[in-house]
Amino acid sequence: MPGPAGGSKPRILIVDDEPRMGKAMERLLAPRYEVTVAVSGRQALALLEGGTEVDAIVCDLMMPVMTGIEMYEVLRAQRPGLAARVVFMTGGAYTDEAQEFLAQSPQRRLNKPFRPDELEQAIRSVIGG
Repeated sequence: MPGPAGGSKPRILIVDDEPRMGKAMERLLAPRYEVTVAVSGRQALALLEGGTEVDAIVCDLMMPVMTGIEMYEVLRAQRPGLAARVVFMTGGAYTDEAQEFLAQSPQRRLNKPFRPDELEQAIRSVIGG
């Protein structure tokens, strides 16, 4: 069920190694969602391990250090219910691993650049709103 009890806003975690992209999406979504931004997969996992609760994750696929795929695999092993609510963003799958993952993954995907309504629709599709 989206958001904590009491009808507050659904909680979204944005994971993107480009701080401007994360901030732009935060500004766009803030009127309707409680938004947290992480600049890496490791930071996102640390937030979740530290008790940050979210209803959906919008994650860049290709990031340095820990890719969105690697973050997703950790979530899939530790929190499969949350892993099912990941939406990936990609400006292009440049590695064989990324191309294979996208071809086989049931996860929702947004191709950069995307429109605000596409982002909103993708989030609603995974949180059921």
